Amino acid sequence: MQPTPQNRIKKLLLVTLVGAATGCASTNQPDTMGAQAPTSQTSPTELVDALNGVFGVHKARGSHAKGFCMAGQFESAAGAAALTRANMFQANKSTPIIGRFSIGGGNPNAPDNAKSVRGIAVRATDGSERLDWVFISAPHFFAQTPEQFVQFMKVRAPDPATKQPNAEAIAAFSKANPATTKQTAYLNSQPVPASFGTVPYWSTNAFIATNSSGRKQALRWRFEPVAGRVGLTDEEAKTKGANFLRAELGERLAKGPVTFNVIAQLAQAQDQLTDPTEPWPADRAEVTMGRLVINRITDQACDGETFLPNTLPAGLAPSADPVLAARTGSYAVSLGRRLSK
Repeated sequence: MQPTPQNRIKKLLLVTLVGAATGCASTNQPDTMGAQAPTSQTSPTELVDALNGVFGVHKARGSHAKGFCMAGQFESAAGAAALTRANMFQANKSTPIIGRFSIGGGNPNAPDNAKSVRGIAVRATDGSERLDWVFISAPHFFAQTPEQFVQFMKVRAPDPATKQPNAEAIAAFSKANPATTKQTAYLNSQPVPASFGTVPYWSTNAFIATNSSGRKQALRWRFEPVAGRVGLTDEEAKTKGANFLRAELGERLAKGPVTFNVIAQLAQAQDQLTDPTEPWPADRAEVTMGRLVINRITDQACDGETFLPNTLPAGLAPSADPVLAARTGSYAVSLGRRLSK
């Protein structure tokens, strides 16, 4: 008997959630360094519904709807094992990766030449362990909690009559929730990125690394472009048009791989681990953990994949960040809606 589409969706969702819980074939019990993630009253369905309420229901991802896939490898750096016992961070280790570049938001036709957030999702796996990185091109997320995420989206949902959001309601919400304005303020202070390969990406969420001696260290990740941070003037951005990033990356890859230094920023004891809108001070120590090497575009080859930042190998664990805890369930709901269309 052939499986029905509904049963196929249920099976894929189960695989997605089990993979996140087990970290592929390795086991990794969460260790939030003593903190417990606050219990959220917001369901995964509410999170995805809030996105769909702003951007509409479509066949693309609920968030970061516009994008394309790529592949390459992660090459560990000497000394990375001092922070984590994960196999892929051991000396001279090279691990295959797949990934996706994207434009933030749920609009599949979002313009490439706007001052909006960029995204990168990467899966590094050797078949025995798996690590998913899901980063954005700003050191601030736009919500402190899942509840605030939903409120942020709901206040931006277009009025059924005017088809426009209520500017006064947005202004009032922003005044009452100043943490939600930090990402936009940062993006407005930066130029439009010239390439997916010339902008840094941050995890915004914190994670806990454990090395072979059992020493724990809270960290946040950053991908720093080896080519440097390169942006466009406002006039240059206008002339590029709304769909230049895929072609630009193809031209760049024709000359050689696109590479990023994978950096761990190390928390000090007084640094908070649960607010993704608030970066740690810039003077915190950093460790180069390796290099991300992207060597080809694979277009939509990863469309059936969901990148889950809680999918971690032994030696890495999630912090108690409530936004991080909420991501797995909401991504699974989004995947189910994509597959059911």
